[in-house]
Amino acid sequence: MATPSPSPIESLFLDMIESLKQCDVIRVAGERKGAISDIAENSSAGFSQLTEACGINIDPSLTDKHVRYLDLGIHWYATDASTRGGGEFFLHELIDALASAPPDTSSTQSDAESKLFQQLRVIDYHPEGGTISFAAVRLLSNTIAPRVWAHHFPYGTFELDLDYSAYLDALLLTKGFHGWHFLYADIRLTDPKYAPLVALIRAGLDLLKVALPDPRHEELEVRLAERLD
Repeated sequence: MATPSPSPIESLFLDMIESLKQCDVIRVAGERKGAISDIAENSSAGFSQLTEACGINIDPSLTDKHVRYLDLGIHWYATDASTRGGGEFFLHELIDALASAPPDTSSTQSDAESKLFQQLRVIDYHPEGGTISFAAVRLLSNTIAPRVWAHHFPYGTFELDLDYSAYLDALLLTKGFHGWHFLYADIRLTDPKYAPLVALIRAGLDLLKVALPDPRHEELEVRLAERLD
């Protein structure tokens, strides 16, 4: 059977990954592009099957944001060893993510956080970078809640000012540089405990501005400044 042609959203991610691979100041540490399952190939039919099998409803508008590869992502960092900048993302195909078990609670730090984990389904994970971190949608009454959540040990689990569609758009902009999720959270980064994280965000953003400049990076600078105010 022939491999389906990439959809528009998939093409954006494939192009972004290729741009990272072709950049002279970036080295790729890992890359994945999983197969497209029979269930995921037709987004609308796949969403319907998920409803029938698991009772989980997906907004039909997300067919345009459905990245059908089982896993798709890249782990990258600066070629200059003196630069700390880097990033990682690996998207988990949405139907499979919603049908999967909640994330492991071993990195949770409270009963409330463990309870929250039972409602989360991982959509973006970071298996190669050495940190316990992921992003997830939250299931409430068998539907996807409006906001995506992110977990980053030891800083905890926090709600992002992004729905699933906006999460993918932000990921395309940030290329998954380490710490980018905190730019979309209601968190002040002035506490000394965040100092290592702020350094990672600063390094990743600086590297990205050199490697793949985009006028929209100014939006990220504004977000960082707001959280350091």
